[in-house]
Amino acid sequence: MTASAPRHHASPLSPRVAGFLGAEALSAVGSWATIVAIWGYAAYEYDATPGDVSLFGLAFALPGVLLGPVTGTVIDRLGPRSTLAVAKVIGVVASLALLTADDFRTLALLSALHGVSMALSLPALQSMPPRLVDQHHLARTNALVSLTDELAIVLGPLAAGVGIAAFGFRGAFVFDAATYGLGLAVLPMVRLRPTAGGDDDQGPPVRLRDALEGWRLIARSGVLRRTVTCTFVVHLLYGLALLAEPLYVRDVLGRSEEVFAALQTVFGVCLVIGGLLAARAGERLASFGWVAVGVGASGLTAIVYLGTPWVVVAFAGVAAWGVATAVISAPSRTLLQRASPERAHGRVLSADYVAGSGAELVGVVIAGVLVSAFGVPRSIVGVGLAVAAVSAWLAQSDRRDRPAPAVVVAEAGPERGPEPAAVPVPVAARADVV
Repeated sequence: MTASAPRHHASPLSPRVAGFLGAEALSAVGSWATIVAIWGYAAYEYDATPGDVSLFGLAFALPGVLLGPVTGTVIDRLGPRSTLAVAKVIGVVASLALLTADDFRTLALLSALHGVSMALSLPALQSMPPRLVDQHHLARTNALVSLTDELAIVLGPLAAGVGIAAFGFRGAFVFDAATYGLGLAVLPMVRLRPTAGGDDDQGPPVRLRDALEGWRLIARSGVLRRTVTCTFVVHLLYGLALLAEPLYVRDVLGRSEEVFAALQTVFGVCLVIGGLLAARAGERLASFGWVAVGVGASGLTAIVYLGTPWVVVAFAGVAAWGVATAVISAPSRTLLQRASPERAHGRVLSADYVAGSGAELVGVVIAGVLVSAFGVPRSIVGVGLAVAAVSAWLAQSDRRDRPAPAVVVAEAGPERGPEPAAVPVPVAARADVV
């Protein structure tokens, strides 16, 4: 197989790919169940305060921020499939070790180990579709990969509730270990073609000092810069909402935790619906314009959700926010993959993951300041409008940088016919690196 004529051998509906994605969906459900179980375990077994419980959120998120450049290098050196296998082994160990946790500190440390597993597995999984399926299936496959996480947001808490009710908190940990094990067992059937530069073992190895190569590529490419900026601003909004949502339900709507749970359920269901629509649309959404639309819509629908005192409007807003959120992830990953060399996919996607995780942490921090000073509705309105404005500016920048179609003009002659129509410049000929 040569670099000039790479071939794939699968579609997202082939038994190998569908089986792999199904196992990944179940593994994601197990991971979400463990997150819920850890929070509940800390609260009920160790009388953890809200501040203590928030530390577990940091334990899950910080490894992705701190290790992002290194994990991208590991993915590009070992390959995404091998890296995903390492991540699952770490996940099995972390889940089973949670069975022995007998103090708060151990629980926090093992949560961080789960964070390491996620920091490796998510970018590795996102790096696989270009080498897993045909190019014309890429956008749809990315949407299906995103759908595995979106399903987990809905089914993970449900699985945790069933496991905790039947077997206690430790039952959820065993379930997570089993789903990691299933994903590990399925990996050998996954077939990835070699990178465009040839077989994986050809050429110089990826060195640790190359860890920042993903950021250098992003800095040099307009489409990569714009896409990662969208990731950052929308995850900043997510971080703010993470803190603001329970306060909004309690203090603005004046409703119980049951209403809060119902809002989260509506969001999850509509997120899955949006993911299914994105998978059906496939290549039609694979443009930066749709990413910008999704980010702008997220800012505006977040305002509808959290910016009014009316519960009916809140339910309508959270439903629309779920659909808007689903529109962003698959197109943005398709753009990142197509605008960067395959040898650096791990580092570019890890950089995007770092941007999202870091933005959520920043959002949580500034949420405390903004909500204390202005309250939830005004804080959300301000940030939501800022997110929508940034998305509009980025969309305009993308249109401005797009070259105008070249026009072929016939030479003058005594019997000159009508001028031919404009001939668009092929996408491959566009020099997007600026």
